[in-house]
Amino acid sequence: MKTIANCTPKEFAAQAVKITDKIKSYADGLKKFKEQITKATKSQNNGGIFDMISYICGDNVDETMDLCGMLCFMTGEEFANLNPESGDEDGIAALADIVSSKRCVSFFTMLVQLAKFSNGQ
Repeated sequence: MKTIANCTPKEFAAQAVKITDKIKSYADGLKKFKEQITKATKSQNNGGIFDMISYICGDNVDETMDLCGMLCFMTGEEFANLNPESGDEDGIAALADIVSSKRCVSFFTMLVQLAKFSNGQ
């Protein structure tokens, strides 16, 4: 399966632009959700993480699938319909490879550092 972890540098650059736009929107939604959860569950230590998983995999599943699809050069619907039991490649395994990819980790870490630098932090 083609992913941002195993594509050409040119493909990586073009897809990274699309992904960073999506991540910004996605992260903004997560921040708002986290603020709501933090206010509602100040006394709970672990409740917030389970609420976050519920948000990502339940309440916000379509946007999550869109982001996952972009990481694998496909639409969110294509990603959501991958079925390894039927011979399709495993999208979840591909995501694990992306998250552990030195290329991807280094690139997105660099983006975070550049954002901090540009904000004077």
